[in-house]
Amino acid sequence: MKFGQLDKVFEGDQSIYESILPTDTEYRKPSVVSELLHKLSHYGMSYSKDVYANMHAIPANTDLIPKDLENIYSMYGKAFKDGFHVKGEEDKDYAEKTMDQKRMVLRKMAQQPEIEDILDIMSNECIVYDSENTYICQPYIDTAVVQMLNEENAEKLRNSMDVNFTKLYMLLNWKTRAWDIFKRYLIDGVLAFEIIYDNIAAPKSIVGIVELNPATLTKSFEDGEIYWYQFKGIQNRERKLLDAQIIYIKYEDSGVIERASYLERLIRPFNIYRIIEQAQIIWTVTQSSFKTMFTIPVNGMNKAKGAQTLMMAMNRYKEDISFNGETGELKVNGKMNLPFNKEYFMPENENGTPQIETLTDQGPMLNDSEQLRYYLSKLYKMSKIPENRFDKEAQTTWFGSDATQQLRDEINFSRFTERIRNNFAQIMLKPLRISIALSIPDIKNDKRLLDAVSLRFNSYNQFEEMAGIEVDTKRIEFISNMSQSLVVTDAEGNESPYFSMKFLIMKYLKMSDADLELNEKYKFEEKIAAGDAEEDESGDEGGDEETESAGDLLDSSSEGSEGGGDESGGESDDSGGGDSELLGDVSPE
Repeated sequence: MKFGQLDKVFEGDQSIYESILPTDTEYRKPSVVSELLHKLSHYGMSYSKDVYANMHAIPANTDLIPKDLENIYSMYGKAFKDGFHVKGEEDKDYAEKTMDQKRMVLRKMAQQPEIEDILDIMSNECIVYDSENTYICQPYIDTAVVQMLNEENAEKLRNSMDVNFTKLYMLLNWKTRAWDIFKRYLIDGVLAFEIIYDNIAAPKSIVGIVELNPATLTKSFEDGEIYWYQFKGIQNRERKLLDAQIIYIKYEDSGVIERASYLERLIRPFNIYRIIEQAQIIWTVTQSSFKTMFTIPVNGMNKAKGAQTLMMAMNRYKEDISFNGETGELKVNGKMNLPFNKEYFMPENENGTPQIETLTDQGPMLNDSEQLRYYLSKLYKMSKIPENRFDKEAQTTWFGSDATQQLRDEINFSRFTERIRNNFAQIMLKPLRISIALSIPDIKNDKRLLDAVSLRFNSYNQFEEMAGIEVDTKRIEFISNMSQSLVVTDAEGNESPYFSMKFLIMKYLKMSDADLELNEKYKFEEKIAAGDAEEDESGDEGGDEETESAGDLLDSSSEGSEGGGDESGGESDDSGGGDSELLGDVSPE
């Protein structure tokens, strides 16, 4: 992660931003009332004046544009819309639409109840808050990479990671909007943000993250460096930004399959399902009423009079049935309620008598819903979500007592959600790694160390954890059997295991050298802690014994001195002195 190229954006004494934006832009101090109204209108947004002053791109949220530039941007926005308006949009195929047009189609499709249910389930699986409803993930560093550092630098790296993660989590407002942003990522497939620094020429920290319209960004390679252009080729709107200033994630960026978003894969099965559903509804409605044929006599009338009489009868007796696929409304002659019966009154004249007869339906029978269930199942299958998530009556659990008996759908779904979350995590990881590099300049060029920083998402689907525990338990049983079953006997008759325990652990428990070294380190620390505890206990017991022995010696010395004093008082001082020396030798400090 290099930041030395930040000065390449500037040309001479004036930056490209100053050449585009008015240099005399001032942010006058608002009054108390206007500032209060501004805070109320921006409640929940953590954007400060530093963010406004250091923004270089045009944000997607027009409320973030300064007041003195609103007229300019609104004029540019109108010109942008007029210049990019494509006539005959409804006549284009989906593949021929632009990014903005595809996004509108996908957002409209996301409002359908079946699609909305799929998106909600997918978002619930991937975005899970902790018990305090605050964090959806936690940062961590690969232990194999951290072990290369000494204890002081490793602790410094962890502290920087934790502090910057908390700050960026607040700037992204993931506490309240993570679920909504992820769902929009599933629909749109592309998200873009601008990373705002305190000083673009010599950055020290990140002060804000503002969302951008990804349709306005273009990636470019110049002199081996990555740059981003916003509104490229549009006069007075073009912005040039560094790669370190832009967060840009796509649902599919392999270069092989051009899949705009997760929702795009559901377009075909959903449209087929909706056609079958509408066909059954129309069939049910048309079969619920009799079909009648009216014969209107027009004998003796000229052609114009006969046509007029027939048209009057048609307008009197015809029925107009319409079905709205978006709202599910069915209207007969513009009314919501279906008529139970109809009565016809027709006169008889010299021309003849009108006749009404019932027609029998000769069309296919569509009263079987098996076909509808089949296409609904195909829709769920294309979503990659196991069907038991949609079956409200199913009582099956997601995990059981044996991980080997789990459905393959659960395994594939778990891997699929992990891939989506890893891509979504780049919204946090890119500014997090940059923040760590800014706070610890010594590691800004250490790509291996920065890439070791990752995110671990919360999950309430315990299948992975239960499966891992079950597999590890079976591996441990296998290692124990291998170690005890195969033994070798030496010349003296002593038996020893044939396999090395370290070999079995590395091969079957899949533990790396770094994991083994970390385990030995913790065992050594526990051994030292246990040895210190034993010394403390032995020291306490020894001190009690010495105290008791000193008390016994004191008592015996006192008795001896008393006896000596009775026999010869002249020797009492010497005996007392000897007792003091002995007491001094054995008494504890």
